Amino acid sequence: MQRRDGQRPLQRPPRRERPPIDPDLAMNRLATLVRYIAGQLVDDPDAIQVRARRRGRAVILRLSVPHDQLGKVIGREGKIARAIRTMLGIAAVRQGVHASLTIDDQIDAQPTATS
Repeated sequence: MQRRDGQRPLQRPPRRERPPIDPDLAMNRLATLVRYIAGQLVDDPDAIQVRARRRGRAVILRLSVPHDQLGKVIGREGKIARAIRTMLGIAAVRQGVHASLTIDDQIDAQPTATS
């Protein structure tokens, strides 16, 4: 196909192939991303929990925050949660996996160290 001015069409540069990434490494990177983003939104970043599991090429993340901080992570009409999921999806594509995020207020009790 020729351009209207009669010149040759522009050639796209060849697509750069990315090396395959270990899905477990991708899962850890995505969990770290969610922990960082949520930590910037809540008052006490140490109170959040991020649990990740993998099913094939899909990574399922569960973010738990204290009940009184839930609104800071979800935002009005879920806008902040939607933005977090968008960033997670972009990062997941770059890692070569699919990702989903669930946000709740079900904090598991931290095991105490016994001596």
